[in-house]
Amino acid sequence: MDKSLVKRLQGFFFEAALATYAGGTVKKETVPDFPGSKVYRYERSDLLYIDTYFVNGQSSGGQTLIYHNHLPVWIMQYHGWCKYDDPQVLTFLKKVLTKTYKEGEFCGGRGKYSIEHWTSDDGLFVYENHPTLPPPTDEFINFMGHESIMTRAWKPDQSHVVFWHRYQGYLLEK
Repeated sequence: MDKSLVKRLQGFFFEAALATYAGGTVKKETVPDFPGSKVYRYERSDLLYIDTYFVNGQSSGGQTLIYHNHLPVWIMQYHGWCKYDDPQVLTFLKKVLTKTYKEGEFCGGRGKYSIEHWTSDDGLFVYENHPTLPPPTDEFINFMGHESIMTRAWKPDQSHVVFWHRYQGYLLEK
């Protein structure tokens, strides 16, 4: 695929992700044939972003597709768990994603990789993102990893995982 199109797709990913789940400016919908689905749709010119996910109590899973001229050209799939589907944890996750997307750095489509951890303003939560594939020259074309959020709410000297996701994705050649 043309490198300029790949760069354009990646830029569109950041724009769409900021407008949908992370930023919340686009309203989510439900697909009638998929009860319990949550769908974000964002479109600009010849590009379309559709993020569909499902939550069943504490577990979730979904996929994000980007279309170019009505053909799917990029996909990311993810699944995971959030203890009690905690809104505080998810708010912190959205803050991490928003900051990463605004910086325009692709980190498996999730929060920025860091030797140091991301910590919430109140110090309660810590975010980590770890790739499990060696990144190619352009990670947007093929990636895999896992992210987690831990808390020290119960015992200050111990961390407890309260959120995790596995993710993978790649560029669909056309």
